[in-house]
Amino acid sequence: MRRSMVIHGGNESEANLANAARLLAFAAVFCLLCCGCGERETQRKGAAGQETGQNGNTAEDLMREVREGRGEAAEYETTEAPEEILYADATDFAVELLKGNMAGKNGDNVMVSPLSVMTALAMTANGAQGDTLNQMLSALGENQDMDSWNRNLKAWAEGFASMEETKLDIANSVWFRDDEQLALEKGFLERNAFYYDADIYQMPFRGDALGNINAWVEEKTGGKVKNILDKIDEDAVMYLVNTVVFDAKWMRPYEEYQVSEGSFTNAMGEKEKVFYMYATQSTYIEDENAVGFVKPYKEGFCFVAIKPEEGISPEEYMESMDGEHFRELLSEAKTEVIVETGLPKFEAEYEADLGGILSGLGMEDAFNRERADFRGMGAIPDKNIYISKVIHRTCISVGELGTEALAATVEECVAEAAEEPDMEIYYVYLRSPFVYAIVENETNVPVFIGILNTVDG
Repeated sequence: MRRSMVIHGGNESEANLANAARLLAFAAVFCLLCCGCGERETQRKGAAGQETGQNGNTAEDLMREVREGRGEAAEYETTEAPEEILYADATDFAVELLKGNMAGKNGDNVMVSPLSVMTALAMTANGAQGDTLNQMLSALGENQDMDSWNRNLKAWAEGFASMEETKLDIANSVWFRDDEQLALEKGFLERNAFYYDADIYQMPFRGDALGNINAWVEEKTGGKVKNILDKIDEDAVMYLVNTVVFDAKWMRPYEEYQVSEGSFTNAMGEKEKVFYMYATQSTYIEDENAVGFVKPYKEGFCFVAIKPEEGISPEEYMESMDGEHFRELLSEAKTEVIVETGLPKFEAEYEADLGGILSGLGMEDAFNRERADFRGMGAIPDKNIYISKVIHRTCISVGELGTEALAATVEECVAEAAEEPDMEIYYVYLRSPFVYAIVENETNVPVFIGILNTVDG
């Protein structure tokens, strides 16, 4: 799923290169598991492996040795590279997750991180059994069992860590209540520590607990996500937390002269002032209802924009989309062509409780107080553990930051256009709502995907 673009047969172009464009995207997902309801507070980072709350109390990582591969969990099965089926399942999930978040937004911006949500759900599924586990696996992708998801997500994440020019940092943690009645399964903690490198903390869910969790998220997102929790539910027994931070520079940054003021027609038909970044790209995507382009980052990922044709909203366009078609759009894209593009500078934030959406994807039992089966996670006498809420927050900033790394870009520039005078020329200017995604180059899987309906929102 990419972005929606507006097509005009005008004559706007990019040419040379230079400045530095950067995109930062942050995602946080919290799965709250309860035997009842919810509550919250704030914190600061302490010594290595510890989180320090407002009153100075610390929470020690109980599975540090397992995370570092020195414990029994080091014997769990691993794989050097993800299986191909992961990419199909992940893209299907990404498309369905965006569709679920589109409903009832009335022209608001929407952005989700499928990678973040998948990781948080996989950690939770490590404690699920029976129909609850089957439904969670079906929502994530029916082609893999739990062992496959663990192995493949671990291998995929390790591949991101090897990049030098692009930053994609994934962090996970599990926070559970210090309660004599709560008997946790050791295997559940070990699997999440080993496969997801999760920090594991046990503490009373009062006092510094809220501050500790919020401080962990704030620290992992470089201070960008603050106070994601406002209280800790009185019946909460566990929080499973994931953060994803993406930071990359364009392969061909925008020069100052390539940025000029224009107007964007939002989903309500209103004109908004915006700065556009104009450039010539070399990859053009299209189907019967939309056109788009691909702009690469320096390493590993690209920004994809898809603009539905006039009269079709991004939401209407996405309703007929599935994971297979999304990947085909990219794999069948026209390359080594000239695409004159206009991309608005924008920032957007989004937050939602995904509980109802995930239930709609087939995970009903996980959110049902009576039917949820998380006995693989642990147990409390006379109570049943279920997922109370899944909080997801994202933010994104797309623009041209600074004036660095100019030399690499000047090489590429307009050489192709000068040497290929007979190449087709396409025009894609994003002057109205569009779909966008941050996509891994080799797999065509989106790690972030959204809809921009308004620049001012």
